[in-house]
Amino acid sequence: MKTLLLILLKFCFTLSTFAQSGTLKMNIKKVNTLEGKIYVAVYTEDNFLMKPVLSSETEFQNDVATAVFKNLNYGTYAIAAYQDVNGNEVLDRDEYGRPTEPWTMSGSKASMMPIW
Repeated sequence: MKTLLLILLKFCFTLSTFAQSGTLKMNIKKVNTLEGKIYVAVYTEDNFLMKPVLSSETEFQNDVATAVFKNLNYGTYAIAAYQDVNGNEVLDRDEYGRPTEPWTMSGSKASMMPIW
């Protein structure tokens, strides 16, 4: 699989001097196929992969899919994303529970994860 420059996280926080929240912008590019939607979820440490704080779906426009999360309180978050190539709105898995569609997540071990 092609390595995704997952701009995963080129997190671009829009900061104001005394603001309590900002905007997180994530660009996804350099994937194997531009088919389907990208589903992105933002998690806190307490609820990682359980219940997202925010979620979004996006599609590719000119080889880039962009997810924008506004009014996100400042803090530490993790991101998980998958590409729904077949359009069924689910991250498909094989009989062993391994994802069969492209996916990625942030974190120190993300480089070891099977990504796009």
